Amino acid sequence: MITLHGRITSANVQPVAWCLQELGLDFERLDVGGPFGGTGKDEYRAMSPLGLVPALTDGDQSLSECATILRYLMRKYGGHPTDPMAAAQIERWADMARGHIYPALISCIFLQFVRTPAGERDHAAIRQAEASLVQVMTVVEALIERAVLGGGNLTLADYQIGGLLYRYFELPFERAEFPGLKAYYERLCARPAYQEQVMIDFWGMKVEGA
Repeated sequence: MITLHGRITSANVQPVAWCLQELGLDFERLDVGGPFGGTGKDEYRAMSPLGLVPALTDGDQSLSECATILRYLMRKYGGHPTDPMAAAQIERWADMARGHIYPALISCIFLQFVRTPAGERDHAAIRQAEASLVQVMTVVEALIERAVLGGGNLTLADYQIGGLLYRYFELPFERAEFPGLKAYYERLCARPAYQEQVMIDFWGMKVEGA
């Protein structure tokens, strides 16, 4: 039995839950973190030493870190390439999402618009994040055109990049026009697992005055 530990409103939990459902795996998700607490318990820290979500247990073994969990799931259950170079050609785009999309979108823009009162927003940081996203989404648009993303069976890169697109398109910041990206996102939105595990209203996390 696979157990996913983490609240579904987390941008780190959502792509893992989406991947699990797309792969047709039997799993249970437990609400942990945020308003649910539980991340400071010894048993949770044994799985995730930093007390962050998600953590995943598969049988009697456990993992933490979203990117690591997704790699494990795709290697074991998802047909991830066994050839090192073929695997790396997919993994580099997944790593790009964690290293370049996530910091600008989640660590900056999401926090500024949802978790920061309007009068306290760092507008210079928002503009810098918007510029960073234009740069990285230009690369993503080219990947879609080459069918590296959305090219048949979902890959590790789809889960890492696609899992962030709901917030990318729903947050009220200045976005450049990328028609291929928008069409790819709309295709993801038609997938039942994406609807259930990623398209989660995040405005309930909004602080007063945001």
